[in-house]
Amino acid sequence: MPVKKPGKVLGKSIKLKNMKLAMGHGKASPISDLNVTPMVDMLTMLVIFLLMTFSATGEILFVTKDIILPPAYHATTLERAPVIAVSKATVGFEGQFIMNSSDVNESSYPDWKLTPLFTLLDAEREAWNASHAGEEFKGEVIIQSDNEVQFSILKLIIATCAKAKYINMNFAIRQVGKSETSLGE
Repeated sequence: MPVKKPGKVLGKSIKLKNMKLAMGHGKASPISDLNVTPMVDMLTMLVIFLLMTFSATGEILFVTKDIILPPAYHATTLERAPVIAVSKATVGFEGQFIMNSSDVNESSYPDWKLTPLFTLLDAEREAWNASHAGEEFKGEVIIQSDNEVQFSILKLIIATCAKAKYINMNFAIRQVGKSETSLGE
C-alpha cells in the first residue's frame, strides 16, 4: 500500500464505517441494537411488587379514624356482609350515618329495637332476598365497634340485628400477636 500525503479531510482515508458515522459521513443504520436486559429486570421487579401487594381477599372493611378496633389473637377471615359501624359518637350502616351513640339507650328504645337501624337492615334483607331468589338468607352482619363503646349500646344493636333476622353476627377486630394481647386491654 503506497504512502499517501495527508489531506485536509481525515475521515476519507479511514475505512471504518462506525468512524465515518461518528464524523458525520454516511447514513445512520436503520437497525440498531437495543439492550433489553434492563427492561426485563425492571418488568420482573414490577411483577414481583404487584404480586406481593395484591390481596386476594380484598378489603371488606373501611375503618374510620374515630374507631379503634379491639385487639384479639384468634381471628378468622370475614366474608362480605353489611357493616354496622359504632364509634363513641355515631352509629352508621354501610358508610352512612344513622344516629348518635348518645341517643342509643334502653329508655329511648324500650322494645330493644333501634328503629332507624332496623329499617335499613330490613331493606337490606329484602334486597338480598330479591336478588337471591330461592336461596336461604344467612343473616350475616359485621359489627365494627370502637373498643371503648359501652356494652349497653352494643346490646341494643345486637338485639336490633336479631329482630331484623340478622342472627350471624361477626365483630371486626384488630388481629395482634400473642405477646401483644393481655387481659387489661
